[in-house]
Amino acid sequence: MCRELEAGKVKILIEKDESAMGQKSAQLMARALKEAAAAGKKTALWLMAAPSGFSFYRAFTGLCRSDGELAAVMRKTLFYQFDDYPIARGDPKFAITFRYLLEKNFLDPLSKICGTALPVQALELKGDGGDKELADAYARGLCAILEDPSYFVAELKGIGMDGHWGFHDSGTPLDAPPGIIMVPMTGQNIHQQRLDWPQYFKTDADVPGAAYSFTAAAFMKADYIIDNVPQASKKYSVLAVYGNDIILGEAPSSLLKKHPNAISVLTTDSADILAEFRDAFVQTGSRKLSRSMHARLAALWDDPANPAQQKKNIGTMDAVLAKLGFI
Repeated sequence: MCRELEAGKVKILIEKDESAMGQKSAQLMARALKEAAAAGKKTALWLMAAPSGFSFYRAFTGLCRSDGELAAVMRKTLFYQFDDYPIARGDPKFAITFRYLLEKNFLDPLSKICGTALPVQALELKGDGGDKELADAYARGLCAILEDPSYFVAELKGIGMDGHWGFHDSGTPLDAPPGIIMVPMTGQNIHQQRLDWPQYFKTDADVPGAAYSFTAAAFMKADYIIDNVPQASKKYSVLAVYGNDIILGEAPSSLLKKHPNAISVLTTDSADILAEFRDAFVQTGSRKLSRSMHARLAALWDDPANPAQQKKNIGTMDAVLAKLGFI
């Protein structure tokens, strides 16, 4: 049986493992989309493209295979993505794009189950001077749907190792208006990309220098949001986002705590320090991390090939933990 917590307005479910997390999230998302469609709403699904979503992709396509009503809803649902690298189809590096990841792991299998091409709205960046205009047009189209009361927009998000939402990271103010921006890839985020995709990113220099991303203010306009974080590597960001009710620009995903219709589904791996920290507060009243907890968080940034960056990443983490009052 999963454990339940709360942070701000967000209900948090801690499932036993990644598979259970994906299954729970898929069930919640399927129910929300079917209820919206039954109420006469047009539906849209706004998706992160990351390993955090893999178990959801598998579970949701499985539900569509067995649930004709859900499959019928998906045939009419618009699909949007959060972010992407400025790389064109046909480029040798296209395999690192989020278009490729979503198509391979979710959209193509789902279209086969539904028996038709789905109305996918891909962010078709080219890696040239026209990308900004293209990205702005994509954002205008989606933002119009987010403001249209005839649509129900459901969102599946994750949390970056540095607390980012999409690629809206600490370098972008939380009050940046709804829209799409180009963001530089920096220390903690580069560390995560290398952990996620070691086959593509063997060194820091292999990670693209920038990516396009929607802002947190845009993400918050979705009608329903599910947060999925399965990885043990996200212990720090899960704590920074859900350790208390504080919203920090240094952890953009913490803004989710203001959303009126959001749920976070974690795993025992990603949430063990969060749960331990919450339990210690109940038992002792202390809101400080123990030395053991801090050491385990610091170990997330181990990078023998780049000790200077490792030290910097830990320093960045500690500055956030200090702002939260945890150290």
